[in-house]
Amino acid sequence: MVGKVNSRTLASDFDIEPLGNFGVAVPDADVTRLSDEGLARLLRMLYEQRFVVLRTGGLTKADYVAFARRVGEPIRLSRDPDWPEIAPITNIDNDTERSMRGAGHWHTDQSFRQTVSSVTMLYSVRAPQRGGETLFCDMAAAYRALPDDTKRRIDDLIVVHRHGVSVAARPGDHTPLPPPGWDQGRTAYHPLVRKHPVTGRRTLYAPTGTSQGIRGMPERAAARLLNALCEHAFQDQFVASHAHRRFDLVMWDNPTTMHRATPLAAATGRRDTRLIHRISLRGTPSVFMA
Repeated sequence: MVGKVNSRTLASDFDIEPLGNFGVAVPDADVTRLSDEGLARLLRMLYEQRFVVLRTGGLTKADYVAFARRVGEPIRLSRDPDWPEIAPITNIDNDTERSMRGAGHWHTDQSFRQTVSSVTMLYSVRAPQRGGETLFCDMAAAYRALPDDTKRRIDDLIVVHRHGVSVAARPGDHTPLPPPGWDQGRTAYHPLVRKHPVTGRRTLYAPTGTSQGIRGMPERAAARLLNALCEHAFQDQFVASHAHRRFDLVMWDNPTTMHRATPLAAATGRRDTRLIHRISLRGTPSVFMA
């Protein structure tokens, strides 16, 4: 679907701009007027392109949450009594260049839980003029590029996931922050090769981030295999970068991607301030439910 199509309402077709190895931007996006047919088209484009950047003219929290609820079930991310779906991400009094925490490591959202995330959204209330990009890795393309014998070897493997540093952590990764009150010993199990819940597309799923081993495989052998898959997946041709703009609504398909934030120094003024509202979703969008 990469290319120019007439219309800017999202009601039928889309104007789209390719962003690099994968991913597209939709200019002049008005998600408040999106029909069910338009939402289905948008989501199919998301599943094909891995991530979509909606260039909005600005959204209220109510608009943002209402749109998110059409895409999935929001996961509670904050203790805000009014907007528990929204987690604020900011560099105000927070320097991730000095203290690399949060999302500054390759991961897939909610992979440490048995019920994983379907789509994640980031809405930029404020965006710095430079820095603070989000990097994405296309795990479906990485899977397709594997040799057939490797696919046969890994297709039925189950990965052990726990919150914490992965046995396949990438250079520069750090200790992630757990959710408040999270039991660090809690374990989830996910197929190393998942089928997308809507498209059925096969993809590598979270070989790093929270992976701690492979069920039934010796620890060292599992770590070698997961690291080898990461070395393959994080090649340049499978990676894309997005520089956030104010009022961008970025959404990505968690089953077929991994992502990480780049470090950003603490804000000193309006030009280098970041404020992002994050929403993570689970479940199948209503427009695809029978």
